[in-house]
Amino acid sequence: MTAPLPGVSYIVTVYNKARYVEGVVRALTAQEGGFEREYVLVDDGSTDGSAEIAARLVAEIPRARLIRQENRGPSVAVNRGLKETSMPFTHIVDGDDVVAPYGTRMLLEAALASGCGAVYGRNDWYRSGSEPHFPEPPAQVTVTPLNDTLYTVIRIGHAGGSTYIVDTALFKRAGGCDERVFVQDHSISQRMALVTKIGIVDHLVCMGPADEPGRIMKNPAQLQHDQSLSALLILRDHPELAHRIRRLVQKQVTGRAWKYAARHNGASVTSRFFWLFLAARLPLVKLGDEMLQSTLAAFRRSDNVRLMPTAVAESVAGASVGAPSALQSAARNRP
Repeated sequence: MTAPLPGVSYIVTVYNKARYVEGVVRALTAQEGGFEREYVLVDDGSTDGSAEIAARLVAEIPRARLIRQENRGPSVAVNRGLKETSMPFTHIVDGDDVVAPYGTRMLLEAALASGCGAVYGRNDWYRSGSEPHFPEPPAQVTVTPLNDTLYTVIRIGHAGGSTYIVDTALFKRAGGCDERVFVQDHSISQRMALVTKIGIVDHLVCMGPADEPGRIMKNPAQLQHDQSLSALLILRDHPELAHRIRRLVQKQVTGRAWKYAARHNGASVTSRFFWLFLAARLPLVKLGDEMLQSTLAAFRRSDNVRLMPTAVAESVAGASVGAPSALQSAARNRP
Protein backbone atom coordinates (compact mmCIF):
# COMPACT_ATOMS: atom_id res chain seq x y z
CA MET A 1 0.00 0.00 0.00
CA THR A 2 1.38 3.39 -1.00
CA ALA A 3 2.04 5.74 1.91
CA PRO A 4 -0.08 8.92 1.86
CA LEU A 5 1.56 12.10 0.69
CA PRO A 6 2.46 14.65 3.39
CA GLY A 7 0.32 17.72 3.83
CA VAL A 8 0.91 21.04 2.08
CA SER A 9 0.42 24.63 3.22
CA TYR A 10 -0.32 27.00 0.35
CA ILE A 11 0.86 30.57 0.83
CA VAL A 12 -0.81 32.81 -1.76
CA THR A 13 0.57 36.35 -1.89
CA VAL A 14 -1.83 38.91 -3.34
CA TYR A 15 -1.26 42.50 -4.38
CA ASN A 16 -3.83 44.04 -6.75
CA LYS A 17 -4.71 40.74 -8.45
CA ALA A 18 -8.49 41.05 -8.52
CA ARG A 19 -8.63 39.67 -12.08
CA TYR A 20 -6.80 36.51 -11.14
CA VAL A 21 -6.99 35.59 -7.46
CA GLU A 22 -10.17 33.51 -7.61
CA GLY A 23 -8.87 31.38 -10.49
CA VAL A 24 -5.55 30.94 -8.70
CA VAL A 25 -7.18 29.73 -5.48
CA ARG A 26 -9.71 27.50 -7.26
CA ALA A 27 -6.82 25.82 -9.09
CA LEU A 28 -5.22 25.05 -5.72
CA THR A 29 -8.38 23.59 -4.21
CA ALA A 30 -8.63 21.35 -7.31
CA GLN A 31 -5.11 19.93 -6.98
CA GLU A 32 -4.84 16.19 -7.53
CA GLY A 33 -3.76 13.92 -4.69
CA GLY A 34 -5.15 12.96 -1.34
CA PHE A 35 -2.72 15.04 0.71
CA GLU A 36 -3.98 17.25 3.53
CA ARG A 37 -3.86 20.94 2.73
CA GLU A 38 -4.39 24.42 4.14
CA TYR A 39 -4.53 27.82 2.47
CA VAL A 40 -2.99 31.02 3.80
CA LEU A 41 -3.83 34.06 1.67
CA VAL A 42 -1.80 37.18 2.42
CA ASP A 43 -3.14 40.42 0.99
CA ASP A 44 -0.29 42.91 0.78
CA GLY A 45 -2.28 46.12 0.94
CA SER A 46 -4.30 45.70 -2.27
CA THR A 47 -6.39 48.66 -3.44
CA ASP A 48 -8.36 46.98 -6.25
CA GLY A 49 -10.77 44.76 -4.32
CA SER A 50 -8.45 41.72 -4.17
CA ALA A 51 -8.77 41.49 -0.39
CA GLU A 52 -12.57 41.39 -0.56
CA ILE A 53 -12.44 38.57 -3.12
CA ALA A 54 -9.94 36.71 -0.95
CA ALA A 55 -12.18 37.15 2.11
CA ARG A 56 -15.11 35.61 0.24
CA LEU A 57 -12.97 32.66 -0.87
CA VAL A 58 -11.61 31.82 2.58
CA ALA A 59 -15.17 31.88 3.95
CA GLU A 60 -16.07 29.13 1.46
CA ILE A 61 -12.94 26.94 1.69
CA PRO A 62 -12.11 24.68 4.65
CA ARG A 63 -8.81 25.37 6.41
CA ALA A 64 -8.33 28.70 4.68
CA ARG A 65 -7.52 32.04 6.27
CA LEU A 66 -6.79 35.55 5.13
CA ILE A 67 -4.10 37.83 6.51
CA ARG A 68 -4.23 41.51 5.59
CA GLN A 69 -1.22 43.80 5.98
CA GLU A 70 -0.05 47.18 4.79
CA ASN A 71 1.89 47.02 1.54
CA ARG A 72 5.35 45.74 2.48
CA GLY A 73 6.30 43.64 -0.53
CA PRO A 74 6.29 39.93 -1.43
CA SER A 75 9.19 38.87 0.82
CA VAL A 76 7.44 40.16 3.94
CA ALA A 77 4.11 38.73 2.73
CA VAL A 78 5.59 35.25 2.31
CA ASN A 79 7.17 35.35 5.75
CA ARG A 80 3.92 36.51 7.32
CA GLY A 81 2.16 33.54 5.74
CA LEU A 82 4.94 31.20 6.81
CA LYS A 83 4.20 31.97 10.45
CA GLU A 84 0.73 30.47 9.96
CA THR A 85 1.77 27.24 8.23
CA SER A 86 1.40 23.87 9.91
CA MET A 87 1.95 21.31 7.13
CA PRO A 88 5.23 19.48 6.38
CA PHE A 89 5.60 21.13 2.96
CA THR A 90 4.85 24.63 1.72
CA HIS A 91 3.91 25.71 -1.81
CA ILE A 92 4.28 29.47 -2.34
CA VAL A 93 2.06 30.83 -5.12
CA ASP A 94 1.90 34.31 -6.61
CA GLY A 95 -1.57 35.82 -6.83
CA ASP A 96 -1.77 35.51 -10.61
CA ASP A 97 -0.08 32.13 -11.24
CA VAL A 98 -2.25 29.10 -12.03
CA VAL A 99 -0.78 25.80 -10.83
CA ALA A 100 -1.30 22.75 -13.04
CA PRO A 101 -3.79 20.21 -11.63
CA TYR A 102 -0.93 17.74 -11.05
CA GLY A 103 1.58 20.41 -9.98
CA THR A 104 1.77 20.03 -6.21
CA ARG A 105 1.43 16.24 -6.29
CA MET A 106 4.27 15.96 -8.80
CA LEU A 107 6.55 18.20 -6.73
CA LEU A 108 5.73 16.29 -3.54
CA GLU A 109 6.52 12.95 -5.17
CA ALA A 110 9.79 14.36 -6.50
CA ALA A 111 10.79 15.69 -3.08
CA LEU A 112 10.05 12.41 -1.36
CA ALA A 113 11.83 10.32 -4.02
CA SER A 114 14.96 12.49 -4.06
CA GLY A 115 15.24 13.62 -0.45
CA CYS A 116 15.49 17.23 -1.65
CA GLY A 117 14.17 19.89 0.70
CA ALA A 118 13.16 22.08 -2.25
CA VAL A 119 12.00 21.01 -5.70
CA TYR A 120 11.44 23.32 -8.66
CA GLY A 121 9.55 22.73 -11.90
CA ARG A 122 9.03 24.93 -14.98
CA ASN A 123 6.66 27.77 -15.69
CA ASP A 124 5.14 29.21 -18.85
CA TRP A 125 2.77 31.99 -19.87
CA TYR A 126 -0.78 32.42 -21.10
CA ARG A 127 -2.66 35.42 -22.46
CA SER A 128 -5.18 37.13 -20.18
CA GLY A 129 -8.71 36.15 -21.11
CA SER A 130 -7.67 32.66 -22.21
CA GLU A 131 -7.46 29.48 -20.17
CA PRO A 132 -4.03 28.06 -19.28
CA HIS A 133 -3.45 24.77 -21.08
CA PHE A 134 -1.31 22.15 -19.36
CA PRO A 135 0.16 18.99 -20.91
CA GLU A 136 -0.45 15.56 -19.48
CA PRO A 137 1.64 14.88 -16.36
CA PRO A 138 4.64 12.58 -16.77
CA ALA A 139 4.04 8.89 -16.10
CA GLN A 140 7.11 8.93 -13.89
CA VAL A 141 8.63 11.92 -12.15
CA THR A 142 12.33 12.39 -12.74
CA VAL A 143 14.10 14.80 -10.41
CA THR A 144 17.67 16.02 -10.91
CA PRO A 145 19.41 17.26 -7.76
CA LEU A 146 21.66 20.26 -8.36
CA ASN A 147 25.36 19.65 -7.87
CA ASP A 148 27.30 22.21 -5.81
CA THR A 149 23.96 23.64 -4.83
CA LEU A 150 24.63 27.23 -3.74
CA TYR A 151 27.21 27.87 -6.46
CA THR A 152 24.84 26.50 -9.11
CA VAL A 153 21.81 28.43 -7.83
CA ILE A 154 23.76 31.70 -7.96
CA ARG A 155 25.42 30.91 -11.30
CA ILE A 156 22.19 30.16 -13.15
CA GLY A 157 20.16 32.80 -11.32
CA HIS A 158 17.68 30.21 -10.17
CA ALA A 159 14.41 31.64 -8.89
CA GLY A 160 11.15 29.92 -9.75
CA GLY A 161 8.01 32.00 -9.23
CA SER A 162 5.28 29.56 -8.14
CA THR A 163 6.97 26.45 -9.48
CA TYR A 164 8.38 24.97 -6.29
CA ILE A 165 7.65 23.43 -2.93
CA VAL A 166 9.86 23.54 0.15
CA ASP A 167 10.17 21.49 3.28
CA THR A 168 8.48 23.80 5.79
CA ALA A 169 10.79 23.09 8.72
CA LEU A 170 13.90 23.59 6.57
CA PHE A 171 12.51 26.80 5.11
CA LYS A 172 11.91 28.15 8.60
CA ARG A 173 15.39 27.05 9.64
CA ALA A 174 16.82 28.92 6.64
CA GLY A 175 15.08 32.09 7.85
CA GLY A 176 12.35 32.24 5.24
CA CYS A 177 12.69 35.07 2.72
CA ASP A 178 15.29 37.77 3.19
CA GLU A 179 13.21 40.79 4.14
CA ARG A 180 16.04 43.12 3.15
CA VAL A 181 15.15 42.26 -0.47
CA PHE A 182 11.83 43.27 -2.07
CA VAL A 183 11.48 40.32 -4.49
CA GLN A 184 11.55 36.97 -2.71
CA ASP A 185 12.58 34.47 -5.39
CA HIS A 186 16.37 34.55 -5.32
CA SER A 187 16.72 34.73 -1.55
CA ILE A 188 14.53 31.63 -1.17
CA SER A 189 16.62 29.44 -3.46
CA GLN A 190 19.92 30.76 -2.08
CA ARG A 191 18.90 30.32 1.55
CA MET A 192 17.50 26.86 0.90
CA ALA A 193 20.75 25.91 -0.84
CA LEU A 194 22.54 26.50 2.47
CA VAL A 195 20.43 23.95 4.36
CA THR A 196 19.33 21.26 1.87
CA LYS A 197 19.57 19.75 -1.58
CA ILE A 198 17.53 21.35 -4.37
CA GLY A 199 16.00 19.26 -7.13
CA ILE A 200 14.74 20.17 -10.60
CA VAL A 201 11.78 18.57 -12.40
CA ASP A 202 11.75 19.28 -16.13
CA HIS A 203 7.99 19.60 -16.43
CA LEU A 204 5.49 22.44 -16.49
CA VAL A 205 4.09 23.31 -13.05
CA CYS A 206 2.36 26.65 -13.43
CA MET A 207 1.43 29.40 -15.88
CA GLY A 208 1.13 33.16 -15.41
CA PRO A 209 -0.42 35.93 -17.52
CA ALA A 210 2.22 37.19 -19.95
CA ASP A 211 0.41 40.46 -20.61
CA GLU A 212 -0.25 41.51 -16.99
CA PRO A 213 1.51 44.89 -16.58
CA GLY A 214 1.66 44.60 -12.80
CA ARG A 215 3.94 41.55 -12.79
CA ILE A 216 7.35 42.16 -11.27
CA MET A 217 8.91 40.43 -14.28
CA LYS A 218 7.98 43.61 -16.21
CA ASN A 219 10.46 45.58 -14.10
CA PRO A 220 14.01 44.53 -15.09
CA ALA A 221 15.62 47.12 -12.82
CA GLN A 222 13.94 45.62 -9.73
CA LEU A 223 14.62 42.04 -10.77
CA GLN A 224 18.31 42.56 -11.50
CA HIS A 225 18.82 44.78 -8.46
CA ASP A 226 17.29 42.16 -6.16
CA GLN A 227 19.19 39.30 -7.79
CA SER A 228 22.47 41.10 -7.05
CA LEU A 229 21.37 42.24 -3.59
CA SER A 230 20.36 38.69 -2.56
CA ALA A 231 23.77 37.31 -3.50
CA LEU A 232 25.63 40.17 -1.79
CA LEU A 233 23.67 39.59 1.41
CA ILE A 234 24.48 35.88 1.31
CA LEU A 235 28.18 36.83 1.18
CA ARG A 236 27.78 39.29 4.03
CA ASP A 237 25.86 36.86 6.21
CA HIS A 238 28.21 33.92 5.51
CA PRO A 239 31.84 35.07 5.37
CA GLU A 240 32.87 31.42 5.65
CA LEU A 241 31.71 30.67 2.10
CA ALA A 242 34.32 29.39 -0.33
CA HIS A 243 36.40 31.96 -2.23
CA ARG A 244 35.08 30.69 -5.57
CA ILE A 245 31.53 31.61 -4.53
CA ARG A 246 32.64 35.12 -3.63
CA ARG A 247 34.45 35.39 -6.94
CA LEU A 248 31.37 34.18 -8.81
CA VAL A 249 29.22 36.81 -7.10
CA GLN A 250 31.87 39.45 -7.76
CA LYS A 251 31.83 38.72 -11.48
CA GLN A 252 28.05 38.51 -11.67
CA VAL A 253 27.12 41.69 -9.83
CA THR A 254 29.70 43.81 -11.67
CA GLY A 255 28.73 42.34 -15.03
CA ARG A 256 25.03 42.78 -14.36
CA ALA A 257 25.51 46.40 -13.31
CA TRP A 258 27.71 47.32 -16.27
CA LYS A 259 25.37 45.77 -18.83
CA TYR A 260 22.31 47.43 -17.31
CA ALA A 261 24.01 50.82 -17.04
CA ALA A 262 25.18 50.63 -20.65
CA ARG A 263 21.81 49.53 -22.05
CA HIS A 264 19.49 51.66 -19.98
CA ASN A 265 21.51 54.62 -18.69
CA GLY A 266 23.89 55.23 -21.58
CA ALA A 267 27.01 54.43 -19.55
CA SER A 268 30.27 54.35 -21.52
CA VAL A 269 33.62 52.63 -20.99
CA THR A 270 34.65 55.61 -18.89
CA SER A 271 32.02 54.78 -16.28
CA ARG A 272 32.80 53.35 -12.87
CA PHE A 273 30.66 50.32 -13.64
CA PHE A 274 32.84 49.35 -16.59
CA TRP A 275 36.05 49.56 -14.57
CA LEU A 276 34.54 47.49 -11.77
CA PHE A 277 33.47 44.97 -14.40
CA LEU A 278 37.08 44.71 -15.66
CA ALA A 279 38.67 44.65 -12.22
CA ALA A 280 36.36 41.84 -11.06
CA ARG A 281 37.78 39.57 -13.75
CA LEU A 282 41.45 40.10 -13.02
CA PRO A 283 43.23 37.17 -11.36
CA LEU A 284 43.59 37.46 -7.59
CA VAL A 285 41.57 40.69 -7.41
CA LYS A 286 39.11 40.73 -4.52
CA LEU A 287 36.76 43.69 -4.55
CA GLY A 288 35.68 44.94 -1.15
CA ASP A 289 32.12 44.83 0.11
CA GLU A 290 31.58 48.56 -0.45
CA MET A 291 32.70 48.32 -4.07
CA LEU A 292 30.40 45.39 -4.70
CA GLN A 293 27.49 47.13 -2.98
CA SER A 294 28.10 50.21 -5.14
CA THR A 295 27.09 48.23 -8.23
CA LEU A 296 23.48 48.45 -7.03
CA ALA A 297 23.51 52.14 -7.96
CA ALA A 298 23.19 51.12 -11.62
CA PHE A 299 19.62 49.99 -10.96
CA ARG A 300 18.69 52.57 -8.34
CA ARG A 301 18.72 55.29 -10.96
CA SER A 302 15.34 53.88 -11.94
CA ASP A 303 12.19 55.26 -10.31
CA ASN A 304 10.85 51.70 -10.24
CA VAL A 305 13.23 50.08 -7.74
CA ARG A 306 11.65 49.50 -4.37
CA LEU A 307 14.04 49.27 -1.42
CA MET A 308 13.17 47.68 1.88
CA PRO A 309 13.68 49.66 5.11
CA THR A 310 16.31 47.19 6.36
CA ALA A 311 18.21 47.49 3.08
CA VAL A 312 18.13 51.27 3.41
CA ALA A 313 19.55 51.08 6.91
CA GLU A 314 22.39 48.84 5.77
CA SER A 315 23.22 50.67 2.53
CA VAL A 316 26.82 51.82 2.36
CA ALA A 317 27.90 55.18 1.03
CA GLY A 318 29.30 53.62 -2.13
CA ALA A 319 25.90 52.36 -3.17
CA SER A 320 24.78 55.92 -3.89
CA VAL A 321 27.66 56.88 -6.17
CA GLY A 322 26.12 58.57 -9.22
CA ALA A 323 22.59 57.82 -8.00
CA PRO A 324 20.02 59.20 -5.55
CA SER A 325 20.74 58.22 -1.96
CA ALA A 326 19.27 54.94 -0.75
CA LEU A 327 17.09 56.86 1.70
CA GLN A 328 15.75 59.10 -1.07
CA SER A 329 15.16 56.07 -3.27
CA ALA A 330 13.20 54.29 -0.58
CA ALA A 331 11.03 57.33 0.10
CA ARG A 332 10.42 57.76 -3.62
CA ASN A 333 9.27 54.17 -3.97
CA ARG A 334 6.87 53.97 -1.07
CA PRO A 335 3.44 52.72 -2.13
